[in-house]
Amino acid sequence: MIVSAANIYVVPCGNRRGVILELETDAGVTGIGEAGIAYGAGTMASAEMLREMVQRFVVGRDPGPVELLWHTIYDNGFWTKGGGAICFAALSAIDHALWDIKARALGVPVHSLFGGPFVESLETYANGWWMGCDTPQEYAAAAARTATRGFRGLKLYPLGVADPVMIVKHPVRRSVERAREQLIVERCEAVREAVGPDVEIMLDFGGGLTMDLLVPLIARLEPLGICFIEEPVDPALPDVFSTVAGKTHIPLAAGERFYGRSGFHKAFCAGGLSIAQPDICNTGGFSEGLKIAAAAELHNIRVAPHNYGSPLATAIAAQFAAAIPNFMVLEAFPDFEVEPGYNPVVSAPLERTIREGEMPVPAGPGLGVTLDRDAVAPHRWATVGL
Repeated sequence: MIVSAANIYVVPCGNRRGVILELETDAGVTGIGEAGIAYGAGTMASAEMLREMVQRFVVGRDPGPVELLWHTIYDNGFWTKGGGAICFAALSAIDHALWDIKARALGVPVHSLFGGPFVESLETYANGWWMGCDTPQEYAAAAARTATRGFRGLKLYPLGVADPVMIVKHPVRRSVERAREQLIVERCEAVREAVGPDVEIMLDFGGGLTMDLLVPLIARLEPLGICFIEEPVDPALPDVFSTVAGKTHIPLAAGERFYGRSGFHKAFCAGGLSIAQPDICNTGGFSEGLKIAAAAELHNIRVAPHNYGSPLATAIAAQFAAAIPNFMVLEAFPDFEVEPGYNPVVSAPLERTIREGEMPVPAGPGLGVTLDRDAVAPHRWATVGL
């Protein structure tokens, strides 16, 4: 079997953009993947990096030896060494598509290639339910509505400011105005009161605050029984996680902006991290994600995969989650379809399968989903062929 062509799509998809790869083979088996630069800056850069990588290293090759191809790209891409969002997102999409081809050729799910599944369904927590909220009362009402649908975990961005372009804008210069600190606490208090003690609350700080602001704020949130605080400090400063952890009982989580096993190794060795959040669409794909999960085990850490891409990204994250023993919970956007400009990307988005906060592990071959060709065709960005 030889990879004969590659199609790259850049698909506007609700409040994000899906950079989608489709690899075709001369045997008629196709595989798909996603480069995880769905928000922020860099979408087109990741699409171009993906085009160059598949042209130089994938098209014309046997897709079977996935790890060999991964390391060929890593060793010869030059900028891949040391990590970085653009390179690793493109490498991730290639890895997904290669494993998808292998699993489809064998007629089995991707997770079964790695010894899965460990469970029949995956616990999820809801994100996105807070869109349009500003006041504590609005947060409380939205949280209550989501909890009544069976979700046992809710994530919000209490430091965030509503923004028409970015949806939620994180703090700049690692600070917030003193006048906003009370609002931040009141938002969290209102959510806790609305959902009761049995629903987990996850907070994402977006790496937004300096220590003099962060430590007093976390102290005020401790009584609320927070499940974890994501990126309490800039992820470029892994050593600071240990300092923060020494000042709170709230578990700290990160990983959305750590790249490859080396990025997580630095964070694990620095200490302070309780929950690892690799995004399988930007940290090197399944090949690297499995190594990260194994390293997390050595540090007695569970894995809560980060998932903020198109519906294809959700399918990818679900395959990974089903294949690791230290899985904790999977991020999901249950109301994805109501976002302006939503594009399903795949034929049967897994978000539609969630019941009472649980997502069944896909049992079909490959990633368990196929491209919705009518939905992605208008957004084809490049084609590479023999």
